[in-house]
Amino acid sequence: MAETSKLPGLQISFRDNAFDPNATERYCLVVQTDRERLTLAVLDNISNDFLAFESWFFKKAVTDAQLAEQIERLCTDHEWLINGFKRIDAIVTTEKFTFVPAPVFDSAAAREYLAFNIPLTENDVVRNDILRQTDARNLYAIDRKLENALCRLSSSIRIRHHFTPLMEKVLSSAKNQNEKKMHAHIRQGQFDLIVSDNGHLLLGNVFTFYSGEDFIYFLLFTAEQLKLNPEKLDLEISGEVEEQSSVILAAKKYVRNIRFAERPSGLRFAEGFNQFPQHYHFNLFALHFFS
Repeated sequence: MAETSKLPGLQISFRDNAFDPNATERYCLVVQTDRERLTLAVLDNISNDFLAFESWFFKKAVTDAQLAEQIERLCTDHEWLINGFKRIDAIVTTEKFTFVPAPVFDSAAAREYLAFNIPLTENDVVRNDILRQTDARNLYAIDRKLENALCRLSSSIRIRHHFTPLMEKVLSSAKNQNEKKMHAHIRQGQFDLIVSDNGHLLLGNVFTFYSGEDFIYFLLFTAEQLKLNPEKLDLEISGEVEEQSSVILAAKKYVRNIRFAERPSGLRFAEGFNQFPQHYHFNLFALHFFS
Protein backbone atom coordinates (compact mmCIF):
# COMPACT_ATOMS: atom_id res chain seq x y z
CA MET A 1 0.00 0.00 0.00
CA ALA A 2 1.39 3.41 -1.00
CA GLU A 3 2.28 5.99 1.62
CA THR A 4 -0.16 8.88 1.69
CA SER A 5 2.65 11.45 1.38
CA LYS A 6 3.74 9.91 -1.96
CA LEU A 7 0.34 9.74 -3.65
CA PRO A 8 -0.22 12.14 -6.59
CA GLY A 9 -2.50 15.13 -6.05
CA LEU A 10 -1.82 15.73 -2.36
CA GLN A 11 -1.40 19.45 -1.60
CA ILE A 12 -1.67 19.72 2.18
CA SER A 13 -1.36 16.97 4.77
CA PHE A 14 -0.80 17.08 8.50
CA ARG A 15 -1.79 15.14 11.57
CA ASP A 16 -1.57 15.65 15.29
CA ASN A 17 0.47 13.24 17.38
CA ALA A 18 -2.77 12.20 19.09
CA PHE A 19 -4.15 10.83 15.80
CA ASP A 20 -3.78 7.05 15.52
CA PRO A 21 -4.28 5.95 11.87
CA ASN A 22 -4.69 2.36 13.06
CA ALA A 23 -7.65 3.23 15.27
CA THR A 24 -9.82 5.29 12.90
CA GLU A 25 -12.96 3.66 14.26
CA ARG A 26 -12.57 6.05 17.21
CA TYR A 27 -12.92 9.13 14.98
CA CYS A 28 -15.34 10.94 12.68
CA LEU A 29 -14.41 11.93 9.15
CA VAL A 30 -15.71 14.99 7.28
CA VAL A 31 -15.17 15.20 3.52
CA GLN A 32 -15.84 17.81 0.82
CA THR A 33 -15.71 17.54 -2.98
CA ASP A 34 -15.42 20.76 -4.96
CA ARG A 35 -14.66 20.51 -8.67
CA GLU A 36 -11.16 18.97 -8.89
CA ARG A 37 -10.67 19.01 -5.12
CA LEU A 38 -11.16 16.61 -2.27
CA THR A 39 -10.71 17.90 1.27
CA LEU A 40 -11.00 15.86 4.45
CA ALA A 41 -10.53 16.32 8.18
CA VAL A 42 -10.53 13.87 11.08
CA LEU A 43 -12.38 14.70 14.29
CA ASP A 44 -12.26 13.11 17.71
CA ASN A 45 -15.84 13.91 18.71
CA ILE A 46 -15.27 12.90 22.32
CA SER A 47 -12.66 15.59 22.94
CA ASN A 48 -13.91 17.80 20.03
CA ASP A 49 -10.41 17.92 18.56
CA PHE A 50 -9.74 18.09 14.82
CA LEU A 51 -6.62 15.96 14.55
CA ALA A 52 -5.79 15.55 10.86
CA PHE A 53 -6.34 17.33 7.56
CA GLU A 54 -5.69 16.58 3.89
CA SER A 55 -6.40 18.53 0.70
CA TRP A 56 -6.17 16.86 -2.71
CA PHE A 57 -6.20 18.53 -6.12
CA PHE A 58 -6.77 16.40 -9.22
CA LYS A 59 -6.17 18.86 -12.06
CA LYS A 60 -7.46 16.52 -14.78
CA ALA A 61 -10.70 15.65 -12.96
CA VAL A 62 -12.86 18.25 -14.70
CA THR A 63 -16.09 16.26 -14.38
CA ASP A 64 -17.73 14.57 -11.41
CA ALA A 65 -17.22 11.19 -13.09
CA GLN A 66 -13.47 11.85 -13.41
CA LEU A 67 -13.32 13.03 -9.80
CA ALA A 68 -15.08 9.80 -8.84
CA GLU A 69 -12.31 7.81 -10.54
CA GLN A 70 -9.66 9.67 -8.52
CA ILE A 71 -11.53 9.04 -5.27
CA GLU A 72 -11.83 5.34 -6.14
CA ARG A 73 -8.07 5.20 -6.73
CA LEU A 74 -7.40 7.08 -3.51
CA CYS A 75 -9.58 4.65 -1.56
CA THR A 76 -7.41 1.81 -2.86
CA ASP A 77 -4.02 3.38 -2.12
CA HIS A 78 -4.52 5.60 0.94
CA GLU A 79 -2.98 4.25 4.13
CA TRP A 80 -5.94 4.86 6.47
CA LEU A 81 -8.86 6.41 4.59
CA ILE A 82 -10.97 3.25 4.36
CA ASN A 83 -9.99 1.68 7.67
CA GLY A 84 -13.47 2.48 9.00
CA PHE A 85 -14.69 5.49 11.00
CA LYS A 86 -17.26 6.02 13.72
CA ARG A 87 -19.13 8.36 11.35
CA ILE A 88 -18.48 9.87 7.92
CA ASP A 89 -20.16 13.01 6.61
CA ALA A 90 -19.55 14.35 3.12
CA ILE A 91 -20.39 17.54 1.23
CA VAL A 92 -20.78 17.50 -2.54
CA THR A 93 -20.50 20.79 -4.41
CA THR A 94 -22.88 21.14 -7.33
CA GLU A 95 -24.78 23.95 -9.04
CA LYS A 96 -27.69 21.60 -9.71
CA PHE A 97 -29.83 22.51 -6.72
CA THR A 98 -32.98 24.34 -5.70
CA PHE A 99 -34.94 25.04 -2.52
CA VAL A 100 -38.50 23.83 -1.96
CA PRO A 101 -40.64 24.95 1.02
CA ALA A 102 -41.16 22.03 3.38
CA PRO A 103 -45.00 22.33 3.53
CA VAL A 104 -45.31 21.65 -0.22
CA PHE A 105 -42.48 19.16 -0.59
CA ASP A 106 -43.37 15.69 -1.90
CA SER A 107 -40.46 13.24 -1.99
CA ALA A 108 -42.09 11.32 -4.85
CA ALA A 109 -41.89 14.47 -7.01
CA ALA A 110 -38.32 15.44 -6.06
CA ARG A 111 -36.83 14.76 -9.48
CA GLU A 112 -39.68 16.61 -11.16
CA TYR A 113 -39.14 19.67 -8.92
CA LEU A 114 -35.44 19.84 -9.75
CA ALA A 115 -35.86 19.11 -13.47
CA PHE A 116 -38.28 22.02 -13.77
CA ASN A 117 -35.39 24.48 -13.39
CA ILE A 118 -32.28 22.40 -14.09
CA PRO A 119 -31.51 19.97 -16.95
CA LEU A 120 -30.80 16.51 -15.53
CA THR A 121 -29.09 13.51 -17.09
CA GLU A 122 -29.74 9.82 -16.56
CA ASN A 123 -26.56 9.69 -14.45
CA ASP A 124 -27.89 12.26 -11.99
CA VAL A 125 -29.15 10.98 -8.65
CA VAL A 126 -31.55 13.42 -6.96
CA ARG A 127 -31.19 13.81 -3.21
CA ASN A 128 -32.64 16.21 -0.66
CA ASP A 129 -31.49 17.73 2.63
CA ILE A 130 -33.64 19.16 5.39
CA LEU A 131 -33.03 22.88 5.99
CA ARG A 132 -34.21 23.24 9.58
CA GLN A 133 -33.39 26.93 9.95
CA THR A 134 -35.64 27.96 7.06
CA ASP A 135 -38.23 25.12 6.97
CA ALA A 136 -37.35 23.97 3.47
CA ARG A 137 -35.72 21.17 1.50
CA ASN A 138 -32.55 21.52 -0.52
CA LEU A 139 -32.95 19.42 -3.68
CA TYR A 140 -29.79 18.62 -5.61
CA ALA A 141 -28.34 16.23 -8.16
CA ILE A 142 -25.15 14.23 -7.73
CA ASP A 143 -23.44 12.16 -10.39
CA ARG A 144 -24.10 8.47 -9.75
CA LYS A 145 -20.42 7.56 -10.08
CA LEU A 146 -19.42 10.23 -7.56
CA GLU A 147 -22.06 9.00 -5.12
CA ASN A 148 -20.78 5.42 -5.51
CA ALA A 149 -17.17 6.54 -5.00
CA LEU A 150 -18.04 8.32 -1.77
CA CYS A 151 -19.92 5.25 -0.60
CA ARG A 152 -16.63 3.35 -0.93
CA LEU A 153 -15.58 5.22 2.20
CA SER A 154 -18.56 3.80 4.09
CA SER A 155 -21.92 2.31 3.18
CA SER A 156 -23.46 4.47 5.92
CA ILE A 157 -21.86 7.75 4.76
CA ARG A 158 -24.13 10.79 5.09
CA ILE A 159 -23.94 12.91 1.94
CA ARG A 160 -25.21 16.50 1.78
CA HIS A 161 -25.17 19.42 -0.61
CA HIS A 162 -22.52 22.06 0.07
CA PHE A 163 -25.12 24.76 0.69
CA THR A 164 -26.86 22.82 3.48
CA PRO A 165 -24.36 23.06 6.39
CA LEU A 166 -23.31 26.54 5.27
CA MET A 167 -26.86 27.86 5.37
CA GLU A 168 -27.69 26.12 8.64
CA LYS A 169 -24.62 27.57 10.32
CA VAL A 170 -25.00 31.10 8.91
CA LEU A 171 -28.73 31.40 9.68
CA SER A 172 -28.31 29.97 13.16
CA SER A 173 -25.55 32.48 13.95
CA ALA A 174 -27.69 35.38 12.65
CA LYS A 175 -30.66 34.63 14.92
CA ASN A 176 -31.67 37.25 17.47
CA GLN A 177 -29.62 39.90 15.66
CA ASN A 178 -31.99 42.57 14.47
CA GLU A 179 -30.19 43.39 11.25
CA LYS A 180 -29.67 42.19 7.70
CA LYS A 181 -26.51 40.20 7.08
CA MET A 182 -24.71 38.98 4.00
CA HIS A 183 -22.36 35.99 4.02
CA ALA A 184 -20.12 35.20 1.05
CA HIS A 185 -18.39 31.81 1.04
CA ILE A 186 -15.69 31.97 -1.62
CA ARG A 187 -14.62 28.87 -3.47
CA GLN A 188 -12.66 28.09 -6.63
CA GLY A 189 -14.06 30.57 -9.18
CA GLN A 190 -17.44 30.69 -7.45
CA PHE A 191 -18.99 32.00 -4.28
CA ASP A 192 -22.08 31.08 -2.29
CA LEU A 193 -24.10 34.07 -1.14
CA ILE A 194 -26.56 34.04 1.77
CA VAL A 195 -28.53 37.10 2.83
CA SER A 196 -30.55 36.96 6.04
CA ASP A 197 -32.66 39.21 8.22
CA ASN A 198 -32.65 38.27 11.91
CA GLY A 199 -31.88 34.67 10.96
CA HIS A 200 -34.55 34.49 8.26
CA LEU A 201 -33.38 33.66 4.74
CA LEU A 202 -33.79 36.41 2.14
CA LEU A 203 -31.57 34.92 -0.58
CA GLY A 204 -29.32 31.94 -1.20
CA ASN A 205 -27.49 31.63 -4.52
CA VAL A 206 -24.23 30.64 -6.25
CA PHE A 207 -22.31 33.03 -8.52
CA THR A 208 -19.41 32.39 -10.88
CA PHE A 209 -16.74 35.11 -10.95
CA TYR A 210 -13.36 35.71 -12.59
CA SER A 211 -12.15 38.88 -10.89
CA GLY A 212 -12.67 41.16 -7.91
CA GLU A 213 -14.82 43.37 -10.13
CA ASP A 214 -17.12 40.43 -10.90
CA PHE A 215 -17.39 39.63 -7.22
CA ILE A 216 -18.38 43.12 -6.13
CA TYR A 217 -20.77 43.48 -9.07
CA PHE A 218 -22.82 40.51 -7.87
CA LEU A 219 -22.72 41.74 -4.27
CA LEU A 220 -23.92 45.23 -5.20
CA PHE A 221 -26.53 43.91 -7.61
CA THR A 222 -27.93 41.66 -4.87
CA ALA A 223 -27.90 44.54 -2.39
CA GLU A 224 -29.78 46.72 -4.86
CA GLN A 225 -32.43 44.07 -5.51
CA LEU A 226 -32.98 43.60 -1.78
CA LYS A 227 -32.83 47.35 -1.08
CA LEU A 228 -29.76 47.05 1.15
CA ASN A 229 -27.39 49.95 1.74
CA PRO A 230 -23.75 48.84 1.17
CA GLU A 231 -22.65 51.56 3.61
CA LYS A 232 -24.58 49.85 6.40
CA LEU A 233 -24.35 46.25 5.22
CA ASP A 234 -22.69 43.66 7.45
CA LEU A 235 -20.67 41.36 5.15
CA GLU A 236 -19.03 38.22 6.50
CA ILE A 237 -16.44 36.42 4.35
CA SER A 238 -15.44 32.77 4.52
CA GLY A 239 -13.67 30.34 2.21
CA GLU A 240 -10.25 30.16 0.63
CA VAL A 241 -9.51 33.83 -0.05
CA GLU A 242 -6.64 35.95 1.24
CA GLU A 243 -7.46 39.14 3.10
CA GLN A 244 -5.37 41.21 0.65
CA SER A 245 -6.70 39.55 -2.49
CA SER A 246 -8.25 41.55 -5.35
CA VAL A 247 -11.64 40.15 -4.33
CA ILE A 248 -11.50 41.59 -0.82
CA LEU A 249 -9.86 44.85 -1.86
CA ALA A 250 -12.63 45.42 -4.42
CA ALA A 251 -15.29 44.70 -1.80
CA LYS A 252 -13.75 47.15 0.68
CA LYS A 253 -14.23 50.00 -1.82
CA TYR A 254 -18.00 49.68 -1.54
CA VAL A 255 -18.83 47.76 1.64
CA ARG A 256 -17.79 49.39 4.90
CA ASN A 257 -18.43 46.57 7.38
CA ILE A 258 -16.46 43.49 6.33
CA ARG A 259 -15.30 40.81 8.70
CA PHE A 260 -13.93 37.31 8.29
CA ALA A 261 -15.65 34.25 9.70
CA GLU A 262 -14.13 32.29 12.55
CA ARG A 263 -14.04 28.58 13.14
CA PRO A 264 -16.98 27.14 15.06
CA SER A 265 -16.68 27.60 18.82
CA GLY A 266 -16.44 24.56 21.05
CA LEU A 267 -13.95 22.81 18.78
CA ARG A 268 -10.19 22.54 19.09
CA PHE A 269 -7.78 22.31 16.18
CA ALA A 270 -4.37 20.68 15.91
CA GLU A 271 -1.39 23.00 15.44
CA GLY A 272 -1.25 22.27 11.71
CA PHE A 273 -4.51 24.13 11.16
CA ASN A 274 -2.70 27.38 12.05
CA GLN A 275 -1.04 27.40 8.61
CA PHE A 276 -4.22 28.81 7.06
CA PRO A 277 -6.58 31.56 8.30
CA GLN A 278 -9.60 30.77 10.46
CA HIS A 279 -12.08 31.60 7.69
CA TYR A 280 -10.64 28.89 5.41
CA HIS A 281 -12.61 25.61 5.08
CA PHE A 282 -15.50 27.16 6.99
CA ASN A 283 -18.03 24.88 5.31
CA LEU A 284 -16.12 21.72 6.13
CA PHE A 285 -16.15 22.56 9.85
CA ALA A 286 -19.78 23.72 9.65
CA LEU A 287 -20.65 20.19 8.55
CA HIS A 288 -19.81 19.00 12.07
CA PHE A 289 -22.15 21.66 13.46
CA PHE A 290 -24.92 20.42 11.17
CA SER A 291 -24.29 16.77 12.09
